[in-house]
Amino acid sequence: MEGKEKFLNLKNRLIKELKENLFNQVKETISNNYSNYIKFLLNIITTVKKTIDKPQPIEIIFNSKDYTYFLQNSEKIQDLFKNPIEINKDKFDFIGGFKISLGSGLISYDYTIDNLINKKTSFIQIEISKIINDSEIKEIEKDFTFFIQNHKSKIVEYLKQYDQIQI
Repeated sequence: MEGKEKFLNLKNRLIKELKENLFNQVKETISNNYSNYIKFLLNIITTVKKTIDKPQPIEIIFNSKDYTYFLQNSEKIQDLFKNPIEINKDKFDFIGGFKISLGSGLISYDYTIDNLINKKTSFIQIEISKIINDSEIKEIEKDFTFFIQNHKSKIVEYLKQYDQIQI
């Protein structure tokens, strides 16, 4: 049981480290090539506009850096839509991406990078489980148990030999 618990802790730590590394890599990529990131955002907005471009209040919410950029370049978003768009800054900062609020918040979509990565966490867990399935864990536990028992018997034998020498 201890071995299985340690394995699960290791798996969870690996997933956490993978997410942290992914967050850091995304931040670095955005920072190093902000213009490509803006193109990426505009492509996603173009893709979702078919669903949201209705005669109702549409609010697109960005992190502080993207908000500043799109406030200064609002035509890049406004030109994509038939209906007026309100651009706002989220009170909580996130790596990148955006949120959309329709009908004064009655319907909302979260296209933030943070959310996209967190959604994929369950996929990552499934993939790790596929790589190391339960039968492999049991095989590792069996090998580990055999290893421990083998070493215990060697130690006991060594102690018996030591006791015989001392007599």
